[in-house]
Amino acid sequence: MHSRGLPRLSVALVGFAFALGCGTTPSGDEVGDTGSEGIQVDTSATDTSATSSVDTSASTDLTSDTGTTDPTTDTGTAECGNAMVEFGEECDDGNTLAGDGCSATCQSESGMIPIPCNGTIYQCGDMIDNDRDGLIDLDDPECISPCDDNEASFQTDLPGQNNDCKGDCYFDANSGGGDDKCEWNLMCDPLNPGAQVGCAYDPNLPGNMCMLEMPQECLDFCVPLVPNGCDCFGCCEVAGQFVYLDSSPDCSLDNLDGCEACTFYENCGNPCMPELCELCFGQSPDDLPEGCGMPECPMDLQPCLQNEDCVEGTWCQTGCCVPVDIG
Repeated sequence: MHSRGLPRLSVALVGFAFALGCGTTPSGDEVGDTGSEGIQVDTSATDTSATSSVDTSASTDLTSDTGTTDPTTDTGTAECGNAMVEFGEECDDGNTLAGDGCSATCQSESGMIPIPCNGTIYQCGDMIDNDRDGLIDLDDPECISPCDDNEASFQTDLPGQNNDCKGDCYFDANSGGGDDKCEWNLMCDPLNPGAQVGCAYDPNLPGNMCMLEMPQECLDFCVPLVPNGCDCFGCCEVAGQFVYLDSSPDCSLDNLDGCEACTFYENCGNPCMPELCELCFGQSPDDLPEGCGMPECPMDLQPCLQNEDCVEGTWCQTGCCVPVDIG
């Protein structure tokens, strides 16, 4: 039985547990609520002449139903290179250079189409090779989902992440705990992944905060979004070690030393089972066990080896085509 998308009906206490706390961003201000909030980008690994997020509310109507850019009004001549997708443009990466995924006339060079997340285009859905590693958007292993604004790191750079010790479902479209009922605290993990941001391990938080179970609402919402080999809060097994994806901007598949160690929260997660031909987080199809032709997926999801194998409205995550509109 495939582990993805099967929320457990009850949650047992584990050797460590996670704390109850408010989300990092009030639910009314979450990205998933507003759909057009600007995102700050780590420019050390990207093209500093561009902005990564495109406000689609102004001049284009990008929907996951059609996967196309549908100009709602002709506002005049578009200005290619201003980092805004305008009438007649397929992309705009803030420059007029060719060969970087977006042409000098702001047309896609990759044959891909932008994938919006709740009305906003982030780095992992903008058709641009932002970190210039030869891999674009969801074909880049550092892209968690279309709701990810950092193509160079496992950090998603959504507003509110890394601001304090609290976290929520790592794989939805926002970093606030108000909508998903998943709330935990770095201070409850004995491996101390939050030490560098002032969240040193403290199992004696007041009110038994480290002995709470995740509510069923959290399991129902978050577990179906979690890739094989990860828990709900961004702790994933990669190359035989558990790493916290939100550790730092240096935490990536090519630099696991830049990631902090973490304790896998089994009762709110999706453990990978390679013996059942599951493709694990951080792996390529070449890593499937011998005898596995295609990755195993739940009956309601289509197996895939790359994003081109998925129909519009879905994308390839750990060998399965999952819906784009998450969170």
